[in-house]
Amino acid sequence: MPDHDGAPGSGLGGDDLSPGTPDADALRRRVLLTAVVAFVLFLTAAYVITALRASGLWLLPAMALLVALVVRPLMKPVRDATRLRRALAYEAFRQGRA
Repeated sequence: MPDHDGAPGSGLGGDDLSPGTPDADALRRRVLLTAVVAFVLFLTAAYVITALRASGLWLLPAMALLVALVVRPLMKPVRDATRLRRALAYEAFRQGRA
């Protein structure tokens, strides 16, 4: 039985990636990391607002600020990789039709 390590092209766990194609597993890890960071920031903001005895409505602008300053920059590589994968798929589709 061959030893599969999940590396790209190994047939088990890894995608067959051509050079320049983003790693799907790395993108999944990035999305999970962003979700955990956003959840921790949400809980922290809610705790601080509650500790200050401020109105709960302050959580909305606080979260909008956190999304703009933290979550969107963390997700930029995912958006770029998704755009690249779509462009590569479209190019392969066009070459297949020609």
